[in-house]
Amino acid sequence: MSEESFVRVLERRADDVRPRHLGFEEVRARAHGIRRRRRLTACGAAAAVVAGVLLLPALVGGTPRSTGPEPAPPSPPGRTAFLHEGQVSLPDGRTVDVPLDDGDVTQLGVLSDGRIVAATSRPQAVQVFSSAGDLAARYRVPVNALTMSQDDDLVAWVDESYRVQVLESGVDEPVTLSGIPLPGETFPSIDAVAGSGCAEGGCTAWGGDGNTTSVAATVDGPLDLSTSKPLRVTDVSPDGRRWAVSLPPAPDEQFGCSAIYDVETGEVLARSCETSGLRFAPDGEHLLGMRGDNSMYGQVEVYDQELQQVKVYDPEGQRVVKAASWADGSHLLVVTAGLGARPEWSLLRVPIDSGDAETLVGPVEGPNPEVASAFLLSD
Repeated sequence: MSEESFVRVLERRADDVRPRHLGFEEVRARAHGIRRRRRLTACGAAAAVVAGVLLLPALVGGTPRSTGPEPAPPSPPGRTAFLHEGQVSLPDGRTVDVPLDDGDVTQLGVLSDGRIVAATSRPQAVQVFSSAGDLAARYRVPVNALTMSQDDDLVAWVDESYRVQVLESGVDEPVTLSGIPLPGETFPSIDAVAGSGCAEGGCTAWGGDGNTTSVAATVDGPLDLSTSKPLRVTDVSPDGRRWAVSLPPAPDEQFGCSAIYDVETGEVLARSCETSGLRFAPDGEHLLGMRGDNSMYGQVEVYDQELQQVKVYDPEGQRVVKAASWADGSHLLVVTAGLGARPEWSLLRVPIDSGDAETLVGPVEGPNPEVASAFLLSD
């Protein structure tokens, strides 16, 4: 679909997708407590607008779900899988062959019920595979991108009608939320998704224009998200109380600053202008960040809650970092590549203390790191 067609779609759906502001009491009535990884029970409602901030809504746990796929064994904390040569390696050591060309996959996710979800460029689609690797569904999309929830219970994308689709663990079909209306011809970006019981209205996706998170998409329509300053959400803490955010750069800056934002008070708890793309560890105690150009990074940093640097991993020799994620609360998975005509690639497990990096796979030959990756980490 062209950008002009996108605009016409939004105009036709104006009554459905025009955002509205809710009063304090109505927001309190609609909001629900957030479900997060490692929580044993989910039993409260906690969303509100305080000091002009819309708190992350979700749903009380225990909501009945429709019969869905037979669940696979739960993934251990850290949840990061990786794709290499058509095989998905899961955190528990199991491997699943999937009928995909690595070069066609732009993003990878694994739901907590074991289903594997891939955003692909050929075809331009979101593809869902069973825990055994069989293709279960394919959804055409205008942008081949997906967003996983912090607990891996949800995956969200924008469909061809520019509404948000959310597929929930244990549920066969995705649920349609509102669109993310934007001015002009900007394509929407989904920055975060959370909740449970999507069919009953318990899921919310937050998004915007790729620079600022400004709208919350729900089954009842979009809601304006009011924050104490412009920001884009890059991650949500496991307890849902803090956001890792990026702040817009000044006109003469290439990069903005990164920060930890308190959702309830709207306060910036810590700030660093030396890194980008902050992501919380599974236990919420540390954050990783990277800054680079052309989809490559010189190093990976680990920060504490004050955004003081506690670890830097700088690959040896003429090598770059292509990607990094949390393996668990005390280790990173890091993809590195050499430069030159025939780059060598490795997947490493890097402790955030003073221990040595462990090579999990490699070195293997792979593509030019500016254009592709030999190992694709799950989101």
